[in-house]
Amino acid sequence: MKISLSIVKNNYVLAHYNAADLSMLKDFEELKDKLSIVNKSFVSLGKPLRFEHTFVYVRDTMLLAPAGKGSLANLGQLYESSYHKKNICKEDLNDMGGYLKRDKTGFIAYAIQDAIITLKHALAMEKFNNGIKQLGVPLTLSSIGRNYVFDE
Repeated sequence: MKISLSIVKNNYVLAHYNAADLSMLKDFEELKDKLSIVNKSFVSLGKPLRFEHTFVYVRDTMLLAPAGKGSLANLGQLYESSYHKKNICKEDLNDMGGYLKRDKTGFIAYAIQDAIITLKHALAMEKFNNGIKQLGVPLTLSSIGRNYVFDE
């Protein structure tokens, strides 16, 4: 008798204001029907997405930002200076394609720093969530608050 064990892995797709990012995916039309919308952000509510032997949870750090501090720059300010958002001129902000053509190195550094800030904040929220006996990156700040009250 042969026993086959399949290990299911949990993964997260993290973004800050993910409606902008996810809508650019080639298979977005198929994907969006499997997601829920919470405060204009796409998330996996309840059941995660399943791809082969992997569960995929979709989270938006905009939903994990303090009130009035929803920008990525504000999230970066919550942490040490290595997590602060890179400043670029307004012209580049309004024309990212042009910025990429003019300064590929700067564009990549800017994009990577945004991803690092998003990851740092999601990990900090996951760590807090683990501290109140919950698993994974939480969905919203209010869900953390609810779980904290129940834990206390």
